[in-house]
Amino acid sequence: MREIVQEWVDKGNSDFIAAKTLASKEGLENQTGFHCQQAIEKWLKAYLIKQGEEIRKIHDLTALVIDCEKYDSAFQELEPLVEGITDFAVEFRYPGGNATPEEVQDALNKTNKVRDFLIPKIE
Repeated sequence: MREIVQEWVDKGNSDFIAAKTLASKEGLENQTGFHCQQAIEKWLKAYLIKQGEEIRKIHDLTALVIDCEKYDSAFQELEPLVEGITDFAVEFRYPGGNATPEEVQDALNKTNKVRDFLIPKIE
C-alpha cells in the first residue's frame, strides 16, 4: 500500500478509536458522531487515492461513495450506511442540533460496517 494511502487509513482508524472512546462518555454524542463521520470520510478518500483520484475537499459521504462507485459498483451498498452520518460533519457541531444516544449508536454500528467493507478494498 502506498504511504499516503496508509496515512489516510491510519487517520481514519484513529478517528474511529476516538469515536468509540468518546461514546462511553455521557454528553459527548455530537463529538462521537463527528469522529464516525471523519473516519468514514478518510477511509473513502484513501480508496479514491489508491485509484489515482485527486481528492475533493468535501465532507459529503454520499458524494464520496458515488465517486467510489466509478471503480466498484459494490460501493452502492454503502449508500444507506452513510446516509445521515454526513450531518455529524457540520450540523451537530454548532448550536441548535444535538445527536441522541440512539443516533450515535447507529452511527458507530454503521461506521464499523463501512470499515469492514472498505479496508479489504484498500489493502
